[in-house]
Amino acid sequence: MALGSVRSCGVTTLALGLAATWPSDRRVLLVEADPAGGTVAASAGWAPEPGLVSLAAAARRGGDPTMLRKHCQHLPGGAAVLAGPALADQAQSALGMLGPVLARLGELDADVLLDCGRLDSTGLVTWEEAGRRVLVGRPRLPDLQALATWLDARGSDPVHVELVMVGDGPYPDGEIAQTLGSEVLARVPWDPRTTDALVTVPASARELRLAPFVRAVRTLADRLAEGDAGVIPHLAADAEAGKPEAAAETSGTVSVRNRVWRGWRATGPSPSHNGSKPEEVAR
Repeated sequence: MALGSVRSCGVTTLALGLAATWPSDRRVLLVEADPAGGTVAASAGWAPEPGLVSLAAAARRGGDPTMLRKHCQHLPGGAAVLAGPALADQAQSALGMLGPVLARLGELDADVLLDCGRLDSTGLVTWEEAGRRVLVGRPRLPDLQALATWLDARGSDPVHVELVMVGDGPYPDGEIAQTLGSEVLARVPWDPRTTDALVTVPASARELRLAPFVRAVRTLADRLAEGDAGVIPHLAADAEAGKPEAAAETSGTVSVRNRVWRGWRATGPSPSHNGSKPEEVAR
């Protein structure tokens, strides 16, 4: 599963939280495949290697994806992380060399999370290879318009894109989902202090397990691990009611970009409905 963003908004934060709270009965691997460079190693105080660069050097002698485990470091809870280098040129070079290996990640006996970073022209390779794609964004108008424009430019992508909203904003998840035509899987709080602690303290530790961010991403991790793509309840209800406008919204005949402008008219944003507990928001 690939995680990316159109604007910089905490993809690594979410990926790290998911890896740290992934169900304990399943193996998980976090790959920092961000062409702009990685940050997890520096945050955790790890040595630069092993990581993405050392794997790229080893891959010259063969492309077996099982070799990847030898180049991982581990979060306190045990999740494996293939850390990216800090420099963008090193990250892009390593990712270019590792194309055949990354294309075979599905052969591993693990759930793989790809942190693709910001999806500019250099960050689409690993994103395109993923079987499930999650865009991370903020529930604010500039970010939502950027998401809409990006989705519209993608056209008829055969792989459905899902959304995770990070932080607070005036637009409820249901309205975002209806306007962009993609399900909002969860909304998680913006909490850099907690995510900084996840590289040194297990998510199950007393001081972290009840933190709103940890509770929200644990709920989301459980859902993603189960392979639950979910539905957009309010769209399904409208369709069952036989509303022609709902059918038009889901038919793909109206561009996403136009739906954004219609969804957020000059009348102003809808009241926020995101004051619920993280578990409720993530449903």
